Amino acid sequence: MQGYYIGMDGGGTGTDVLVTDGKKDLLRVKAGGLNYNSFGPAGVAETFVKIKDMLKEKGFMPEDCLALGIGCAGISNPDAQKFIKNTLSGLGFNCPAALVGDQKAAMYGAFEKEDGILLISGTGSICLGQMKQGSIEYRAGGFGHLIDDEGSAYALGRDILSAVVRAGDGREKPTALTEEVFKKLDITSVPELIGYVYAKERTKKETASLAALLSRPGMEKDQTAIQIIDKAVLGLAELVYNVYGKMKANKKSGSISLVLHGSVLLKNDIIKNKLLERLMTDMTENSDLGKDSQEKPELKLASAKNDAAHGAAGLAILARAEAVSD
Repeated sequence: MQGYYIGMDGGGTGTDVLVTDGKKDLLRVKAGGLNYNSFGPAGVAETFVKIKDMLKEKGFMPEDCLALGIGCAGISNPDAQKFIKNTLSGLGFNCPAALVGDQKAAMYGAFEKEDGILLISGTGSICLGQMKQGSIEYRAGGFGHLIDDEGSAYALGRDILSAVVRAGDGREKPTALTEEVFKKLDITSVPELIGYVYAKERTKKETASLAALLSRPGMEKDQTAIQIIDKAVLGLAELVYNVYGKMKANKKSGSISLVLHGSVLLKNDIIKNKLLERLMTDMTENSDLGKDSQEKPELKLASAKNDAAHGAAGLAILARAEAVSD
C-alpha cells in the first residue's frame, strides 16, 4: 500500500487515531489510553497492539507507515518515551516518530505555525502561545491537579465536592449541587460521599467528571454553583492574561487569535461565555493588557484549523521531512 502517516491524540480515557496520506484523511478509529503514568506499560502496549490490528484490518501495514505523531499526557517521562519507541519498533513501526505532550499536538492542530494562543480546559488546564512560525513558545499553567490546573474539570469537581460537604455541616448555604452529586454517585449522605472520595480506586478523572453537573438546568441560579464557575473563569482568564502579556511585548500591532479547547470550554456555555465576557471587558478597560490603543494587538476569538489528532499527524509529517533531510 502507498505510504501513510498516523496521528494519535491520547486523551484521558482513550486515543483518537487518524491515518492520512498527508493530503486527505484515510481512516479514523478509537483505541484505549496511552498515558504511561496512568495506564502503565501493559495498558499502553495493549493499546498499540489494538491500533496495529485495526489498521491491518483496513490494509494499513506497519512497514508502509512513513511516520507517527503521538500527543498524550505523561510523554515527558523518559521511561514512557523509551517504552513507546521500543513497543512501536517491536510492532513493526520502524519509522520516524514525534512524541509530544497532548497540548503540543492540540496547539499544532489549532494553528500549525501561525501565531496564536490556545487555552485548554479539560481534566487539567493550560494556556499556550506561539509566535514566529512556532519558534517562540509561551506557557502558563498545566502543572498538575495537586498544585495547579485552575479552571479545569478536576478543579471544578473538587470545588463541587467541597461545597457539598460544607453545605452539609452548615458552613455554606444549601445548594442544588448536593442533590445532583448524590444522584450521580448513587448515594444519599455526606458520609457516603466521603467514602466515595477517599476510596483507593478513585482517580482524578472521576472527580473531573462532576464538572458536567454545572451545566445542568438551574445551575445558573444557584449561588454556590455561580461562585464555583466565577472562580474557574478567573483562573482561566489569568492563564490567558499571562500568555497574552508575554506575546504582546513582542508583537506591537495586529490581533492575536485565541482558540478554546477542552471539555469545560466546549461543553459548558456558561463558563465559556463568562470567560469571553471577562477577557474582552478587562482588555478594553485595562491599558496594561493592551486593547485601548490602535498600536497594540487585540485578542480575537478564532476556530482551530484542526483537532489534536490532525495536529499529531502534522507533527509526524514534519518528523518525516526532518529525517529525510538528514
